[in-house]
Amino acid sequence: MNKSFYGSLAINNIKKNARNYVPYMLTCMLSVMIFYIMLSIVYNPNVTKMLGGASLRSLLGFGVGVIGFFSAIFLFYTNSFLIKQRKRELALYNILGMAKRHVGKVFFVETLMTSAVSLVTGLVGGFILGKLVFLVLLKLMQVEIPMEYQFSLDATIMTILVYGAIFMAVLLCNLGRISLSNPMELLAGGRQGEKEPKTKWVLAFLGLLTTGIGYYMAITVESPLSALLVFFIAVLLVIIGTYLLFIAGSIAFLKLLRANKAFYYKTEHFTSISGMLYRMKRNAAGLASICILSTMVLVTVSTTVSLQVGVEDVIDRNMPNDLQIMSHRELSKEEQDTLVGQVSAVLKKNQVSLEYMRHYTYVAAAGYRDDNQLMPDASYTKNGMMEMYVIPLSESSMRTAYGSLRQDEVIIGGDQKVESDTVMIGNLEFKVKDGSSDFVGAPIVGSMAEAYYILVADKSVQDKIAQEVGKEYSYERFFIGVDIDENSWDQVQTAVEALKSDLKDGVVVEDRLSVAADFHSIYGGLLFIGIFLGLLFLMMTVLIIYYKQITEGHEDSERYQIMQKVGMSLSEVKRSIRSQILIVFFLPLIVAVFHVAAAFNMMSKLLIALQIPTVSLFVISTIGTLLAFVVIYVAVYSATAREYYKLVK
Repeated sequence: MNKSFYGSLAINNIKKNARNYVPYMLTCMLSVMIFYIMLSIVYNPNVTKMLGGASLRSLLGFGVGVIGFFSAIFLFYTNSFLIKQRKRELALYNILGMAKRHVGKVFFVETLMTSAVSLVTGLVGGFILGKLVFLVLLKLMQVEIPMEYQFSLDATIMTILVYGAIFMAVLLCNLGRISLSNPMELLAGGRQGEKEPKTKWVLAFLGLLTTGIGYYMAITVESPLSALLVFFIAVLLVIIGTYLLFIAGSIAFLKLLRANKAFYYKTEHFTSISGMLYRMKRNAAGLASICILSTMVLVTVSTTVSLQVGVEDVIDRNMPNDLQIMSHRELSKEEQDTLVGQVSAVLKKNQVSLEYMRHYTYVAAAGYRDDNQLMPDASYTKNGMMEMYVIPLSESSMRTAYGSLRQDEVIIGGDQKVESDTVMIGNLEFKVKDGSSDFVGAPIVGSMAEAYYILVADKSVQDKIAQEVGKEYSYERFFIGVDIDENSWDQVQTAVEALKSDLKDGVVVEDRLSVAADFHSIYGGLLFIGIFLGLLFLMMTVLIIYYKQITEGHEDSERYQIMQKVGMSLSEVKRSIRSQILIVFFLPLIVAVFHVAAAFNMMSKLLIALQIPTVSLFVISTIGTLLAFVVIYVAVYSATAREYYKLVK
């Protein structure tokens, strides 16, 4: 055959199947665009020059890998819908005399054309929108210095290689289907009858069991560390359970509806339920995928929004002082005095004016809290996990309005409160003076534990607690916290670099500006990735919904025409379609809401691990994300239902 014939036939096929190809190509373009934009930021040399740039680059590199992975799965999944729509076309090619190798050449040209258009358009769109997205990212990170967004040849080449490999793998999969296809079976297509699916009670029970176990693990987890350990197991169980419930449980559900005579024997219910029951074997996987993707959108966006909104609280908790100098080993009194003198001298030399300097030794211990007991525990995995910092008030340089403490009194400071009049530290009992305090200035908070700052009378009480806790559970360190006059911030970075070079090993120097930049880059980067992943999952959801409606519209067209010929009116057809949507197509959304509700406790614990302890913030983010997603979901179904109605009309 003439080579131009394949090109002409491929172009004609794409035009003829525009209803299916255009959404597919648009999704490919958007996927390429997202991938390129993120990768171009990773390769941008200016990123590593800004504060927090290294953290951002690593984070976005991880996000690029996640997007590439899900893009590959998604394109394979949607490609199967395209092939289903063209079964009869492929059969006719064979019957009219085209060999399978000729059909394969047509598919090769089609794939080459659609892939080239998707890649070129996606890369051009990525470069055009990349600068805007880069500015948004800098805004999220609160970077005010001008940054140039550059065209990245490395990102372009990597994008072409990754998506070229995905498109080639999709083509090979299609060619394999063509070589194994039977023309008569393809020609029969949707005309092939299907037996009524049996109710697979074992699979339905396994679906309930795995989903129930996943829910139980998520709902009952009580510590951030435990949440990290069970997260992936719980997610995997719920995903497996969701697929099993949709595949086996949906059939049981539809049969229960059919058994309800008052509900079933209505025109719109009779046609929709009976039709869905016979096709549920194919529908179930798609509906389960919609449910899982919807859950991913809701969890990803609500979590990353919570992180970004709460980032300032995290910075304040980690850096209550403008400068913090901490030893990583126990220092003698002489070494402590020398360190304080060195810090003061460097700051004075660099003309940094101080508002206040505090320094003290502290004993840090890990364990768990049980009511008013703070118990040391080396395993560090019990519920109520905590870290405590014991500080002698008399030997610190802190200004305090609490007066002196007796040997049996303590002040509990920081975020955590002890409501009772007494507190037990191991087997030692102390009276809590004033109940609690607003003390700040302690060392960096343990990221996954509640922090208790315990002010005691003097060094002898601190030593007594250290002995009670035991050396295996505790350590002693020295801390210096400095607040800088706002007019001296221009000299701070120079002073910090001087301190880092002058001080001995084992002493860490941190400044609020650098720590804030790191947190803004991490949390801003997570929100950036969350938005892109949410957009990708949303695209997947929309396209699966669209293809499901188109596929079922083609399959149901002749059936509804027959029903109209035997007396079913157009209004009854519309009611039947509406019933089908309400009964089944909104089921994934309902189940996704249940998944999010069950995951709420576990996700809130994971946020605590990322130092966002405010549950109300996560509640607001989740509700807001859910409402926005429901609006989009309803709009998509309304639009696709119209396409479905056009086909069956």
